[in-house]
Amino acid sequence: MPSRNLFRLVHLPPDLAAQLRESVDEAFQSLGGATAELLLHYARQRHHVDMKDLPRGIDELDKALKEMLGTGRRIVVNHCAEILSRRIGKDIQARTDKLSDVFRQVLKVYRNKPAKPEEEVTSLMGDFENEEESLLSQTEIE
Repeated sequence: MPSRNLFRLVHLPPDLAAQLRESVDEAFQSLGGATAELLLHYARQRHHVDMKDLPRGIDELDKALKEMLGTGRRIVVNHCAEILSRRIGKDIQARTDKLSDVFRQVLKVYRNKPAKPEEEVTSLMGDFENEEESLLSQTEIE
């Protein structure tokens, strides 16, 4: 239950939330179109999972996968982790057989990432620019 609250409180950028949804969908589709539709239908009907709302409801999707696939859900979870790694360019590995754990890893990556790429460039270039300025100042003085 705590993870459900976690995903309600975290506000993901729309593009990251879309990446998560699309990755889950692609992982389902890798099982075959009819199988994916069956899994999604079961999740909607029995667990009230709306794929458009993911990551909200991810715990319920995990329950549906467990009920339908048992230990075979690991295939979907591993594939989703691979897809997310490729899409966001970070190493995401499935450590358990739950999609919610994969999503938590993405949240950690997202939280540790600078808000803007310029911030990262500035922090990397800041020291160099300061040295350059001090060198220029010394040259002007001489």
